[in-house]
This record gives sequence, structure tokens and C-alpha cells, in this order.
Amino acid sequence: MGGQTGGTASRWWRRGRDAALQDALREAQQAREAAAAAMLDLDAELSGLSVDVAAHEDAAAPRRAAHRSPAPDPLVQDWRELSGRTDAVIGEYLSALADHDPAYPADVAAVQGARARLERAAAALRDVLPLVRQFRARHERALAQARGARTLAPRRVAEAAAAVDRARSALDATGGQVADPGLAGALEAAVRAAAEARAALDAGRLTAAGGAAETARAAADSVAQRAAALPARAADVRRGAASVRTRQEALRTRHERLAPVMSELRRRYTHRAWADVEAAPQRAAAALAEVDETLTRLDRLLGAPVLDVPAAAALLEQVRGAASRAEQEIRSASDRLSRLDTASADPGALLATVQRELVDARRFLATLPEGRGQRFRSTFDNLARRLQALETEVRGSRPDWGHVITEAGSIEDGLAAMIRTARAG
Repeated sequence: MGGQTGGTASRWWRRGRDAALQDALREAQQAREAAAAAMLDLDAELSGLSVDVAAHEDAAAPRRAAHRSPAPDPLVQDWRELSGRTDAVIGEYLSALADHDPAYPADVAAVQGARARLERAAAALRDVLPLVRQFRARHERALAQARGARTLAPRRVAEAAAAVDRARSALDATGGQVADPGLAGALEAAVRAAAEARAALDAGRLTAAGGAAETARAAADSVAQRAAALPARAADVRRGAASVRTRQEALRTRHERLAPVMSELRRRYTHRAWADVEAAPQRAAAALAEVDETLTRLDRLLGAPVLDVPAAAALLEQVRGAASRAEQEIRSASDRLSRLDTASADPGALLATVQRELVDARRFLATLPEGRGQRFRSTFDNLARRLQALETEVRGSRPDWGHVITEAGSIEDGLAAMIRTARAG
């Protein structure tokens, strides 16, 4: 009987121990699940934060360097403190998780100890969660800007790569008949900038990536636009060259007619009246020689198998400038003779024109407030006296017609300048 009683007690004791262990395991599993749920909540709240903070720090670094600010960035400082705390809490959770292996249960005391650690870890995870939310709320604007930069940088890098491809296609489309030697180097620079942008993006340097991408895109777009414009520019140069050739012939004819013009000036008017245009024929001849020489160089470029469009356009501008100088010199001598002839034939008309402008100026000054009008009274009186002196000279026996037209023009310019100043206040 005593043996049977001892066996029965042993079985009851084992059943009681197994029940206690099962209860402890169930409670530990509940603690494990609660801790896992708390960890999931914290992980969701932490999601992307470290990357956003890194993006903010990367973007803020150049500004802080420019302002030489030694103080730590508030957002970065707050994050370092918070992340240190969250890392510690998460580490404690992972350690507690490792101590609890439901597949290999130990004794009740060990399971209860693991449950207690899991419960403490869950509580710590729940305690730190509001701090993360507060951090997000406190730095919401800066974090949003950082997320924007994090989203924008890859898009800019992709756009830069696409722009480089378009630039290559535009260069290929020129067909090899027109060229811009500078485009190859510009495209290489765009390719290098695009590669720098990609490398910076891969390294997480979003600000540098965005800047390099923008440089690459702008350079590539410029290459594409210039390449696309080459055929039209080449056609413009060819038309311009043909126009200058026609103009060249007309200028030669007009230059040949300068000799009798200069002869008339020397014969009929004093040297003072035309001294400033005396060398006009020689200056026109020099400009025409430049037209001839530059047109020859331009024709060689236009006849090449591949037209260097920028070089041809530069020569076209040069030859146009030389033609304009030749035309100006020819016109200066011809116009001088015409003005002198007009003034000497009918000086009264010239004086009447100046007199009308003087009257108009007087009327204008009369409309001004008295104080403002008085400011210009001495200027007006001086110009009126000069006109009177000019009228006296014209009525003389041998007027200096060169001085007459020069002085008339000077009086007109003086009246116009006075009115402009008065209107300006």
C-alpha cells in the first residue's frame, strides 16, 4: 500500500508541474505576441526616418558650411538622442526574444523570467513610440522637405540620363553634313555630369546628385537644341552669304562714285566743312577689301564636305560688319555733300526748322510748374542766342556752310536733351 501511495503522489506532482509549465508558456507566448505587436508599431513609425534624416543632413551641410555654423543641427541632434534610445529598446527586445524559445521550454522559473523580460521589452517599446511620433511632429516640415529631396533626386538623375540620350540622337540626326565642333565636348561634359549624379545618388548624397543631374540635363538639352538647329543655321549662313555678295557689288559701285563727290566738296566748300569725311574713300576701300577677303574664306567653308556652322556664322557676321562700315563711310561723304548743298541752296528752310523746334520747346516749358520751368530757362535762352548768331552768319557774305549745318544740328540736339531732362523730372 505504501508503494502505491508514493507512486500516485509522484504522478500528481508531475501533472501539477506540467500544468504550471504550460501556464507559464502560454503567458510567455502572450507576452511575446504583445512585444511583437509593439515592435511592429514602432518599426512602422520609424520607417524611412533614418533615410529622411540623412537626406536632411546632406541638404543642410552646404548651407551650414557657407554660414560657418558650429552649432549642431537641431533635427540631427534630436535624432541622435532618439535613435540611441530606440536602438537600446529594440536591442533589449531582440535579446528577450532570443531568451524565449517555445520549442525548447525549460523549467517554469526560466519561462517566467523570459516572459517578464518580454513584458518589460514590450512596455519599453510602447513607451518610446510616442517619442518617435513627437519627433516626427516637431520636425514635420524639414522631414517633408527631405522626403521630397529623396524622391526628387532619383527623378532628376533619370531625367539627366534621358536628356543625354536625346542629345546623342540629335547629334546623330545631323547626318554628317553640318557640324559644330564644340558639341562633342559639351556632350562629354554632360555624360560626365550624369555619371557623377548617378554615383552621388548611389552613395546617398542627394544634394550632390541633384546638382550634378541638373548640370547634366542643362548641358545635354543645350547640345540637343544646338544640334537640332544646325541645318537651319547652315541655311541661314548660305542665304546670308548670297545677300552679302549682292551687297558687295552695290557697295563697289557706290564707292566708285565717291571720287566726284569728294571733288565737289573740295571745289565748292571750305576744308573745314568736310574735313572729317576726307578719308572716307580710303576707309571704305579698306572695309571693302576686308569684305572681299572674308567672303573668300567663307566660300571655302561653305564648299567643304562638312560645314562648320559656328565658324561660318562667325565669318558671316564679320563680313556683314565690314560691309556696314564701308556703307557708313560712303554714306557719310555723300550725305555731307547733300546736306551742304541743301543748306547753301535754301538756308532759310534749315533755320525755319530749327526755329520751329525752339518755339515748340518754349511752349513745352510753359506747361511746366513755374519752379521746374525756371530751371531750364538759362539753357533755353542760351540755345536761342545761338540760333540768332547762326541766322546772322547765314546772312553774311560768305557763310561757312559746314559750321552752319553743324551748329544747327547741335542746337536741335540741345533742345531735345533739355526736353528729355525736363520730362524726366
